[in-house]
Amino acid sequence: MSKKHKSWIEKKLKNRNFKKKFKEEIQQLSIAEQLAKLRLESGLTQAQLAKKVGTTASAISRYENAEYDRYEMKTIRKIVEACGGELQILITKSAA
Repeated sequence: MSKKHKSWIEKKLKNRNFKKKFKEEIQQLSIAEQLAKLRLESGLTQAQLAKKVGTTASAISRYENAEYDRYEMKTIRKIVEACGGELQILITKSAA
């Protein structure tokens, strides 16, 4: 890609602080999206899942919200297991 045709995001990602925050946002979106997808694939409503996990439907809703940033591993594990899923965590060395 020529310098002339670089996208806005490619230019912004050159800034370390922006890149770090961008990755954090993508990760949060990914967690929320994966939890919601797993629940829906399991055929459960938020209320049904909440009952299985021992929490409230509003708590499940928060975990499925991409703007939520107070995830607890213990709760994520309970949600995943209640949906019949498996929690896998991948930690890698940053390329930057």
